[in-house]
Amino acid sequence: MRNRAVTRFLLVFLLAFAANLIAAPNLDRLFVQRLDENFFSDLTGHAGSERAIFVELAGVEKVFYLRHTSGHFILHTSLSEAEEKLLQPQVFTGKTALFSPLKQNGEPLYEKGIACISESPSDRNSQWQYLYVPFNINGRINDAFVSDLGYLKINIDAAYLRSKSDLAAILKGLFGNNAKICREVRLNRYYLFRDNYYGPVELIKDRTSDNVIFPPVHKATLNKSVSDWVEKSEKDRKLVIDLIADEKHLYSQDMRLKLGMVPGFVKINWQFLDNTDIGSGQNHLVFLSTGPGINYFDNPWKQPEKNIPCPRLYFHKDIVNLERIQLYPTYSIEPKEKGTGRLAAINIFQQTSEQGAELHKKVIWSSSELKASLLPAIEESLCQYGLTNSSSDLEPGFVFKRCFFNGNVVNNEIRVYQTAAVRDYMTAAIVPPDSAKSYRQAYQSEMINTCDHWEYNCGVHFSRLFVEAMESTDRGFRETWLMMLLKESHPTLFRIMHRARQHHKIRAFSKIADKASALAQKQGRKFFLTPHFSHYQALSNQKYGLWLEYLESYRNGDKLAPQKFKRFTEFYRYLEKICD
Repeated sequence: MRNRAVTRFLLVFLLAFAANLIAAPNLDRLFVQRLDENFFSDLTGHAGSERAIFVELAGVEKVFYLRHTSGHFILHTSLSEAEEKLLQPQVFTGKTALFSPLKQNGEPLYEKGIACISESPSDRNSQWQYLYVPFNINGRINDAFVSDLGYLKINIDAAYLRSKSDLAAILKGLFGNNAKICREVRLNRYYLFRDNYYGPVELIKDRTSDNVIFPPVHKATLNKSVSDWVEKSEKDRKLVIDLIADEKHLYSQDMRLKLGMVPGFVKINWQFLDNTDIGSGQNHLVFLSTGPGINYFDNPWKQPEKNIPCPRLYFHKDIVNLERIQLYPTYSIEPKEKGTGRLAAINIFQQTSEQGAELHKKVIWSSSELKASLLPAIEESLCQYGLTNSSSDLEPGFVFKRCFFNGNVVNNEIRVYQTAAVRDYMTAAIVPPDSAKSYRQAYQSEMINTCDHWEYNCGVHFSRLFVEAMESTDRGFRETWLMMLLKESHPTLFRIMHRARQHHKIRAFSKIADKASALAQKQGRKFFLTPHFSHYQALSNQKYGLWLEYLESYRNGDKLAPQKFKRFTEFYRYLEKICD
């Protein structure tokens, strides 16, 4: 046994050393942005799918999105108030109308705020028409939802848009000389974890993840009102697999609306508007958290805990490196303010110098420095709270950064702009007992042969992607999450828990989890910062270096992609042998 342990340690040490020899793709490598005939015909052949167009607005890179649908192209983006000033004056001097985004059935979800529109949107000779929701109308704040302010949408006749020069002409008509299509783009900063060039993107800004222990998590709560366990289990499984195989993203409420994905039965409860995400200026965010997960919405709001728990989706830690992320140490209904006052209170927490009305009109993103400070501090608070603490108390109150907050630190929020890419970033899903097999079968059924690497999601083989909770309780899910963490930091404790789970020794499993939680409560997050954790992270970095190197080759049609995929899979299988 001792010789095996020594051999294992030496292997881990050597592999950790070798990790430094493999680098992930260069994030600042420049790629030519090709907007040729093939680009536009490809979009036509993938109706409804979007691709990013990178444009310089007054010298600053800006992402627009283009898709083809029903015989025309749609180009859209959201401008900041400063970027609005780059639009041509005639954009604001044409017609105006109530902004009325449509549901799937063609009915408007709401009519709110003023939009500037083309003079003759029905003119058959017009090759393109615009709609823009300005921040101000005649010197007064536009009474639009926060998520709609700055929204720019251009409908383009498909027969007109065939080349980069056609697109440049449209942009010039809107922005004059302030807009220029980027010739080269640092595409790896947008597509690093993706195997294609479709869908929404976000800039990778920093290395916040180097300071993080806990992976971000999203509780998939769509079916929280389904009380029948069998029905809910089936719906939850379908939801998770659809997120991976079909939608590939967690979309914000706002993005779902603007992409025409909102069902006809959805309505806004205007009576309680200030208590909704859209009424408080937060419906264009996707809500993740750090730690074992939020303690609500396995059941309807503030209802008894009777349902089978919702799946927890865990994301690669690098998702916190994205530029537009806002952090808050508890849930977003904690501020005493209502409506956009909530957004303003959370914006103030970002240590911004902005004041007054500006705090109510936009999300102020957490700086790199703030992210690197807040996430470890939240992890520390979670350790003190208790990592297996399954209390459903929403408002015990707590002190964080010498300030008192209502609410509960376990319900902290990592608020991501518009989308979180499940196919790109999800590394694990904790699911109810006895359900992992059905999840794997559903995954295989949907994904088989869809691409060369269909068996892997964010570098994790689907046989390991779905982790069964020890019990169908919130506590059981938290204990299982802790076991996953211990694999990275305390392998002996992990193996003991894993063995207890294999033999269905629920009390033993729970007791060990509580002991580990107590140690973390005593030592803080330092409990996890073991030598083994450092080695494990080095090995993980090497694995993802190989994975990301392969993805770069694959999405660019590199003939070396199969060889790079082989290198990744060989290393992946080797890690399975030495780390289990």
